[in-house]
Amino acid sequence: MTRTISPAPLTAEAFAPYGTVIAHRGETRRHPIRLDHGDAGRDGAIASWVTRIDAAIGGDTAHEITAFERHPHSDQAFVPLSGQRYLVVVCDGTADDRPDPATARAFVAGPGQGIVYHRNAWHAGMQVYDAPAEFFVQMKRVAAGPDDEFVALASPLRIACPEEAPA
Repeated sequence: MTRTISPAPLTAEAFAPYGTVIAHRGETRRHPIRLDHGDAGRDGAIASWVTRIDAAIGGDTAHEITAFERHPHSDQAFVPLSGQRYLVVVCDGTADDRPDPATARAFVAGPGQGIVYHRNAWHAGMQVYDAPAEFFVQMKRVAAGPDDEFVALASPLRIACPEEAPA
């Protein structure tokens, strides 16, 4: 059975169980961002790259999520470089350590908002409403073992069109 959820605007409070919203808040010159490259017991290195997404999902049609992923050794940061809106879909894990689509939440990130997924947070792959889009990405890559875990869903998760997406 396909479940449909509507995306909400991305806010720091709503996204907090899954990660951090990267955006300046407050009156001070600097707003610190915590990025945990944990799993200190595993050899590895901080990896940084720019990723480009050429295809937009469009804001006027529903979109389906068919898999979730997570990163067991590090937080993962995405910082938009090209001022676009993008879709952020997260969910909790089940008792047997798999993504739980019944708990899924979807957010529309506006221009000027980056995100940090917490280590082991289940999330969908990056999808953008406006393309082309470029992101600075950073996470820890370990010397041995997988950096990414992907799980296909038994049935797709449908994301409705954003009704009030940030412009």
